[in-house]
Amino acid sequence: MAIIVKSSIKLSKGFDTWQTMVKSQEDRIKEMGIKFLFAGTEKNDPTQLHAIMMFPSMEVLQAFGSDAELTEIRRQGGAGIESGVMTPISEEYFTNYPDAHMKH
Repeated sequence: MAIIVKSSIKLSKGFDTWQTMVKSQEDRIKEMGIKFLFAGTEKNDPTQLHAIMMFPSMEVLQAFGSDAELTEIRRQGGAGIESGVMTPISEEYFTNYPDAHMKH
């Protein structure tokens, strides 16, 4: 069963650097079955990132958090690992209502 997770983390190198790091890990992210449903910074605090992610299982979420190599890559991409909070969302939710919005 898929798990939706709300995450927040401080960025030390800006959104563009973080986004480049994420995209550099595309193969690993696909292999793990992880999807970013949303990722962006606060309007008044560009160092505060919020993301909504989907993990295929709790085991993959745990593997993501415990992967030492990936943690170091994320740290080098500006993610303040120690500031990160991952909050699993209950099965009671809906998405993209009334329709999706995407920035290209």
